[in-house]
Amino acid sequence: MKLFFFFGDSVTLGVNDAAAGGWVARLAEKAAAKGLPVPPDTFYNLGVRKNSSRAVLARWEAEYQARAMEGCPAHLVFCFGTVDMAAPHAVPNVPMGESAANAREILQKAKEYGSVVMVSAPPVKDGEHNQRLEALCTAYAAICKAVDVPFVDIFHPLLEAGYLDDLADGIHPGPKGNDMIAGLLAEAEALRKSFAE
Repeated sequence: MKLFFFFGDSVTLGVNDAAAGGWVARLAEKAAAKGLPVPPDTFYNLGVRKNSSRAVLARWEAEYQARAMEGCPAHLVFCFGTVDMAAPHAVPNVPMGESAANAREILQKAKEYGSVVMVSAPPVKDGEHNQRLEALCTAYAAICKAVDVPFVDIFHPLLEAGYLDDLADGIHPGPKGNDMIAGLLAEAEALRKSFAE
């Protein structure tokens, strides 16, 4: 039995796709269709609304340890940054440098527990917010390369695939957008490897 842990914010939680469980549940369904035995393999959605990288850094390890099971391989997936780069008062909630440092600390520690994958934050409708997210995507990709963690860029593919049309509130995808995220991740080499191991 394998355990999958998905840490992130309200986009990971799937707030506008609650009935279907957001992209995490949709990814579990797609993985099962490809042969992953779900259950007993388990997908934990550990997304929390308004969570920045700072908040994920503060909580992820304890939440992982509360759910880990001896003898069960762990696969940890992190997807955050949307809250960091939001700027409700004209300044990002978390400075780019701190966000990058938080990601590095999280990923380095998470590697002690199992296989780790970092997923970029998806795009949003606000142009300036999107520019910051694109820069953060680049920063996170560089960090992942430095610490030898697979990085999955969903930002650019979603931007080109009409994903923004499914953002009723400008940030959170509905059923179509969540399915698009799940589809990209189901085909990502790093996740396919985790499903097959």
